[in-house]
Amino acid sequence: MTQNESKDWSQLASNIVNVMNKAYQMLSGLSEETIRERPTPDAWSVKEIMGHLIDSATNNHQRFVRLQVADRLIFPDYSQDNDAWVIIQNYQNTLWKDLLDLWRVLNLHLSRVIRNVNQDCIENRWVLNEDNSITLGSLMIDYLRHMMEHLEEIRARVGMNP
Repeated sequence: MTQNESKDWSQLASNIVNVMNKAYQMLSGLSEETIRERPTPDAWSVKEIMGHLIDSATNNHQRFVRLQVADRLIFPDYSQDNDAWVIIQNYQNTLWKDLLDLWRVLNLHLSRVIRNVNQDCIENRWVLNEDNSITLGSLMIDYLRHMMEHLEEIRARVGMNP
């Protein structure tokens, strides 16, 4: 995908919605036992993976919007604290329907933000540290990749075909 063509951002937004809709249908039918199970004591359950995807959506929402307000964003990266975020928000004990519905609505909103992205901001950069930064365009593309990676993890865990 070239990062400067609006039709590409519209396609990315549509892809996010399509992936989310298919996953939502698949995930809605999982049993409580399946979504709570941790394959090992230190691994996330399906509920916690979904919580992590919610965290990804909310953090990326901030990045996607802020990078259209400023050409350079210094904003914390939460990736080193993923486990803490999952524990603090107690995803394991949250109603599954609530998690799925929140994830669905967040992705519908993010797809709207992406579809309407200001083309002049695509190269604006989120600065992780002195040596690393990433463009808004790359962040938006990576959002879908990250979501699909975790959905594949769930599919493999529960034994469902893609």
